Amino acid sequence: MPNELVAFFAYGTLMRGEVRENSWPCRPVAVLRGSTPGSLWQVADYPGLKLEGETRVVGEIWLFSSKQEERLLEVLDDVEGYPTLYTREVVECETLDGQAITATTYVFNKPILPTYAEVPADAQGMVHWTGNSQRFE
Repeated sequence: MPNELVAFFAYGTLMRGEVRENSWPCRPVAVLRGSTPGSLWQVADYPGLKLEGETRVVGEIWLFSSKQEERLLEVLDDVEGYPTLYTREVVECETLDGQAITATTYVFNKPILPTYAEVPADAQGMVHWTGNSQRFE
C-alpha cells in the first residue's frame, strides 16, 4: 500500500537536537516519543543499546513513508557502522500514550567493556540518554 509507514527508533545521536539529527536522509511523517525494553551504555560520545535488562530505553520513534525505507537503511547503515559497530534489529516500542509500534533500531554489536558506564534508570525504570552534542564529531 502506498500509505504504509515504516518506523525507526532513535535513542542517541540521531534524536532531535542531537549531533546526527541531520543525518536522516528523508523528512519524517511524524516523530513520537517512546521507549523499548533494554539497557543503554555510554560507549564514547555516543550510546549503545543492548536488548537486555529490566529497564526501558526512552527515545524517539521516527515514522516515514515505506517508499523511503531503502534510502533510510542505506544512509543509516553507513552512519551507524552497520554491521560491525551496530546491528539492525526490529524491536517493539511503546509511545508515551501506550500505543505499540514495531520499529527498526541499531543495537550495539560489541561486548560491553568495563570502561563503559551503564546509563542509570530513573525511579520508573526508564533510561534517558543525556547526549554529548558538544563533544561528538
